[in-house]
Amino acid sequence: TREQKRKLREVEKLNTRLREVDELKDQFLANTSHELRTPLQGIIGLAESLKDGVAGKLPQKAIDNLNMINSSGKRLANLVNDILDFSKLKKHDLELQLKPTDIRSVIEVVITILQPLIKSKEIELTNDIPENLPFVIADENRLQQILHNLVGNAFKFTEKGHIQLSARVNEGMVVIKVADTGIGIPKDKQKGIFKSFEQVEGGISREYGGTGLGLSVTKQLVKLHGGKIKVDSEPGEGSTFSFSLPLSDEKASKSEKIKKDLVKQHVGEEEMEEEKMDGTGIIGEILSSPLNGRVDILVVDDEPINLQVLKNHLSLEGYHVTLANNGMEAIDLIEKGNTYDLIILDIMMPKLSGYEVCQKLRELFLPSELPVVMLTAKNQVIDLVEGFKTGANDYLTKPFSKDELLSRIKTHLNLQRINRATGKFVPYEFLRAIGRDSITEVNLGDQVHKEVSILFLDILGYTTLSENMTPKENFLFINEFVGQLGPVIAENNGFVNQYIGDAIMAIFPKNAEDGLKAAVEMQQQMDEFNQMRAKENKKEIRMGIGLHTGPLIMGIIGDKHHAEPTTIADTVNISSRLEGLTRQYGVRIIISESSTKQLKNSGDFHLRYLGQVLVKGKQKPIKMYECIDGDKENILKLKTDLQNDFDKGLKHFYNKDFPEASVVFNNIIKQNTDDHAAAYFYRRAARFALDGVPEGWTGTEKWDVK
Repeated sequence: TREQKRKLREVEKLNTRLREVDELKDQFLANTSHELRTPLQGIIGLAESLKDGVAGKLPQKAIDNLNMINSSGKRLANLVNDILDFSKLKKHDLELQLKPTDIRSVIEVVITILQPLIKSKEIELTNDIPENLPFVIADENRLQQILHNLVGNAFKFTEKGHIQLSARVNEGMVVIKVADTGIGIPKDKQKGIFKSFEQVEGGISREYGGTGLGLSVTKQLVKLHGGKIKVDSEPGEGSTFSFSLPLSDEKASKSEKIKKDLVKQHVGEEEMEEEKMDGTGIIGEILSSPLNGRVDILVVDDEPINLQVLKNHLSLEGYHVTLANNGMEAIDLIEKGNTYDLIILDIMMPKLSGYEVCQKLRELFLPSELPVVMLTAKNQVIDLVEGFKTGANDYLTKPFSKDELLSRIKTHLNLQRINRATGKFVPYEFLRAIGRDSITEVNLGDQVHKEVSILFLDILGYTTLSENMTPKENFLFINEFVGQLGPVIAENNGFVNQYIGDAIMAIFPKNAEDGLKAAVEMQQQMDEFNQMRAKENKKEIRMGIGLHTGPLIMGIIGDKHHAEPTTIADTVNISSRLEGLTRQYGVRIIISESSTKQLKNSGDFHLRYLGQVLVKGKQKPIKMYECIDGDKENILKLKTDLQNDFDKGLKHFYNKDFPEASVVFNNIIKQNTDDHAAAYFYRRAARFALDGVPEGWTGTEKWDVK
């Protein structure tokens, strides 16, 4: 009838409204729980750092009170976690990471975590799980949560006696039991304890605490695993909770078993015996040695309390801490040239989120160069995946364990030190160029085609210089020489691809201007180096530099036993030959025309055209220029003042007006005896004026240089 239809519509409307209210309630619980994590972390973290002595030594009574604050904060954190899990389970958002799992090992972890609480009562806790019990298919973290809830409940409702854990195989399932000698549960109340927000009676809640969500969450987690949970109990005689999990067809590998490291992660290293690493060689030494020297950590968070907590924890460990109140401030610190060994990054921040900050950092640094640990209240799997997608090395949710945080930081710093060690053999820039984040990702045959600028540098007359030195003196000299120049290359956005005895081959991936700046600075630094040598009555060192821009292949060659990074291209050969021509022309820096075309601000440099040459093995001539900015100051001034005369002399020379050219260059030499390029052209012009030019001469010089 019409009336029935009307009532049905009203009922449907009411049901829709109730579902909306229920959904709003769940959303409110989830959002509130997330917001509670930040102040909770402040309470727990500040209490812990005060206990550790961040404000100086405290009396025992103050430490006892801080322990209670800490305990209350962790208790509240557990309640918040229950609410979040309840919300996720209700929405079916919780996903399990199932794999073969050793129940006995998981239980050992839970017992270790709860041991300090157990000791506060006259309770004996025993693990009677057989060592040969088959593995189960389970999510280790969620199985640990199930056991923590059941054993924690048993402890809460047992004043003295014992708590026993046992297990057996039954019809393709493993049944785990947690039995206690506590207060017990009446028969009529046993079904209700697995419902949300329900306990045996209101008085229990006031006496023992809790939200009534623990067993509800536990039941749903067991159900997600494909098992069942039940309770057998009598008032005054204790309770036995039993739940089942499916058997695994395979055994977990040793690496999947839960070891002491997992326990250490929860209870702190101070409660565990220190384990020594058995390392050999360079990497073993890096791993086994302590973190020496200053370690700089940047902490980015918009919550002042969080910043203080993290600063307290890290400062007590000896780290040097810089604080940034938001992502923009962090990026600004990096762009100003500040360097850090590790960054701790919050996600939810105004203006620039942690994800966006991490993306910007990855444009500048590889994960192996600058580790980023994200620290946030966002704990959904999708949040974690997003964090790793943007380039984070690790991800911790609030409230976090201080010991876990410090342990992870130490791990990432050690990994960074290993990467820095390998970076001395395979530069980060080389890895980035071939599309790899770390040396462990490199494969034989990896390669990339790039347009780059190659700088080739060599000591002039090194053979004569080295004849008067012993092999050890030679080695020490070369080491000091390259040690002076390597950093200059890095500061100008380049990297050393190869040290070849007394020569250096460097790559500048961005532009030729970086390479030319580096060449000028290296010549200037060599002048300072020579001033020091002069005081020790040592001979002056001169070096030539060639710079050429062109294509090349960067990649990894070798075999399965040995591989190394290399560059293969004509560009490398040309830059080497240009360096060789510095000897012929008596100049310090020669740059090819292809490089000059890439100079964004060519007016910042003083260049003199030297003509074009055809070097051995080449079909096409190369136009080349001398960069005089690397000359000593007095020579640079004279060359600059006489630039017009030099250009005029060169014009006469290539027009075959050799008598006029020789007059101009001779005049330049009289004013500047150190202009060796002018002297070269004077000699050539004078000879051609007397003897004539070779047949077929077009102005292109042919040089047989290596």
